[in-house]
Amino acid sequence: MRLCVSSEICAVLPDRTPLPFQAGIDLAKWAGFEEFDFSLESRHLLDEGWEAALDARASAIARAGMRIRYAHIPFDYPRPGDEEGWKRFSLATLRAIDQAALWGVDCAAIHPRCFMKPDYDADREYADAVAFLEPFCGHARARGVTLGIEIMRGAGASAPARIRRFATDTDVLIRLADELGAGICWDTGHAHISLQEQGKSIRKVGSRLKMVHINDNFAEDDVHLAPFLGRINWDEVVQALRDIGYGGSMNLEVGCSRLPEPLRAPYAAYMAAAGRHLIDLFEKA
Repeated sequence: MRLCVSSEICAVLPDRTPLPFQAGIDLAKWAGFEEFDFSLESRHLLDEGWEAALDARASAIARAGMRIRYAHIPFDYPRPGDEEGWKRFSLATLRAIDQAALWGVDCAAIHPRCFMKPDYDADREYADAVAFLEPFCGHARARGVTLGIEIMRGAGASAPARIRRFATDTDVLIRLADELGAGICWDTGHAHISLQEQGKSIRKVGSRLKMVHINDNFAEDDVHLAPFLGRINWDEVVQALRDIGYGGSMNLEVGCSRLPEPLRAPYAAYMAAAGRHLIDLFEKA
């Protein structure tokens, strides 16, 4: 099993200006990561010269002896009612799928565009998710790209029970993926916030699981901690991955952009060490 990390492992300087992309590659390589999950945001796909810019980033990753194993389809949604914004977002999403095909990724994660709601209607939410995802799933099939619909996070363990969100239930996620001919991306942080029994849920997902987002938290907020810094039961997660014969990478959706500069490299090394430990647990006899 290979060790993968988000391309956003370190995206900004301490003053919040963008960090040169090469510096993020160098940090990931130094820490011990082998692959990238490339985060494709709308800003990457709508600016003039976007194709050349992405090609340059992919070439820099290749020169480092690393691979783009996965991708993340945009989820930086426009405001409700912004028709022009949604047209541009749709264009960016189609371009992201095309880019994933060009790179030959194993899977690209996609969110089902759902939000926290106190007036949750399960049937309406399901229909809205199908309507949103269907065109993109069709485009992906035509391009030979596997999409993994991502498990979403709930409102948190301390939130009122009436506040709910679509795609936080494993059975609903499976139904959606099967109807659309897609796979599933299991985000351990999202599942923990949604109060999942992760071992049971991962076994239920089974062969539909095409990629993972590995990160930790305290079941309240999506803070993307490295494994073993929150409260997720990692033995349970890894055993379930072994039980279903998961064949993908150990893909950490973590980063160190919020840290002071002197702490970034040590934390990146810890992230990779934690990921490597999970791989050792997975591969043990």
